[in-house]
Amino acid sequence: MPGHRYTHAEYALQQVVELFGNLVFALHEHNLFHTYCVVFRFVQLENIDYVVLRYLNTGLLPFEGFSEDLLFDEET
Repeated sequence: MPGHRYTHAEYALQQVVELFGNLVFALHEHNLFHTYCVVFRFVQLENIDYVVLRYLNTGLLPFEGFSEDLLFDEET
C-alpha cells in the first residue's frame, strides 16, 4: 500500500505467503498432488494456511487487502 511502512514481521510474513502460495499453485498446476499435499500440510503446521488460501483466492498478499479500510478509518 502506498506510503505504508511494513514492520519486519509484516514483510517477512508477506514474503513467506507469496513464496508458499506460488509454490502450492505451481505444484497443483503440474499435477504433483503428493508434493502439493506435503507443502500444504507444512503450511498448516506453520499456522499460515488461512493467509496462503486467501492469497490464492484473491491474489492479495497480507496487509494489502486492508489498505482501503485503513484509509477510510483514518479519514473519518
